[in-house]
Amino acid sequence: MDRGTWIGFLLGVALLAVAIGLGPNPRIFLHGPALIVVLGGLIASTLIRFPLKQVASAFRIASRAFFKHPATAQALVLQLVGLSQRARREGLKALEQHLPEDAFLAQGLQMAIDRVPVDRIRDTLVAELHSTQDRHGQGQEIFRFIATAAPSFGMVGTLIGMVQLFASMKEPSGLASAMALSLLSTLWGAVIAYLFAIPIAGKLEVRSREEAQARQLMVEGILGIASEQNPGQMEEHLNAFLAPTQKVRRPGAFRE
Repeated sequence: MDRGTWIGFLLGVALLAVAIGLGPNPRIFLHGPALIVVLGGLIASTLIRFPLKQVASAFRIASRAFFKHPATAQALVLQLVGLSQRARREGLKALEQHLPEDAFLAQGLQMAIDRVPVDRIRDTLVAELHSTQDRHGQGQEIFRFIATAAPSFGMVGTLIGMVQLFASMKEPSGLASAMALSLLSTLWGAVIAYLFAIPIAGKLEVRSREEAQARQLMVEGILGIASEQNPGQMEEHLNAFLAPTQKVRRPGAFRE
């Protein structure tokens, strides 16, 4: 679970709830017409803009921002070097009993175990990496669209409310409802955009970069294992992909 994402999201919701709750009548914020205009418009426009399967996939991918925290690059380097050590001591076939849970890494290792040519392993894994990045990009695009559309539908609600307001000038009983629609549509459009859609799109972009870096390390590690590279040389090679503060420093380790 990504604690930072949960803390930020729950803090934002809590502050909003407290601000509303301190008012004289919090229930007025659950204004049906305003929510219908904003949420209904968002759902409709998103489904018009994107295929249904793509929208469903985007929300599944977004759940990772809340529930999945990727392993650190250092841990991945140590894992790959450890696998290289085992393959060096016991042979590639020994890795079949120790395939990791990560499907991408397991796929590459299985290809190495099966003695698939190194160039073919690289081409297959790089194609898989690019395909994954494309899917993640689609998810980010959907949430950026929602972030743009939400305030727009808030403005639509505001315009509807203003029309109703002017039409009710001679009927004071309708003024309050029209004004509520006008203001609350803008409020909920902004909340959806700035507390939900924009942060999720940004977090997906961060997660996508982290996963791309992790998979690049996996590709290099798998190729090193397939070509029976020395574990110490593999460690040095993988460290080249990391920032200075991230590099694995184990003096004398893996120098076999």
